[in-house]
Amino acid sequence: MLNMLGIKCLIYQLMYQVMGVTRIEQSCTDRERLFYRLHVLIKEMDQAFTSAVSTSCTKLEMMGCLHQRAELSQLELQRLLGLDAAAVTRHLKQLKQQQLIACRKHDQDKRISLVSLTDKGEAELMELTAKRKQFLEQLTADLSDADIAVLHAFIERISRNIR
Repeated sequence: MLNMLGIKCLIYQLMYQVMGVTRIEQSCTDRERLFYRLHVLIKEMDQAFTSAVSTSCTKLEMMGCLHQRAELSQLELQRLLGLDAAAVTRHLKQLKQQQLIACRKHDQDKRISLVSLTDKGEAELMELTAKRKQFLEQLTADLSDADIAVLHAFIERISRNIR
């Protein structure tokens, strides 16, 4: 149950999203500000990545899975990426329209669609991977190896708390 302070922080967070307010009310707790800042950071990174690499993280991850495994069913992709069926179908439809993937029916079970990268998809993956590497270099340019190790440790601790 939200107390008045929690409601006040929520309102400020909504203002941030809707109106572009650049600060969160100082009366929010440090944990609330951290949670919200991480939330905003994820969205900022996703938008910056999509802009720099010209594709979404999910599509690149999907293409990477297909490259590593050669051929996968939609259900296997869904499980590997932790996505719902509709998201996988939507991404695959776009990749197919771009001629980056090919689909075929499973030999023994015609209900199963198998997906693989086309030659064009493999070439696109190589190009996107190079752009991704450049983006990551720019993103972490002013971080030392020690900074990165500390961030990894904090993120892992938060991740364990989620599980």
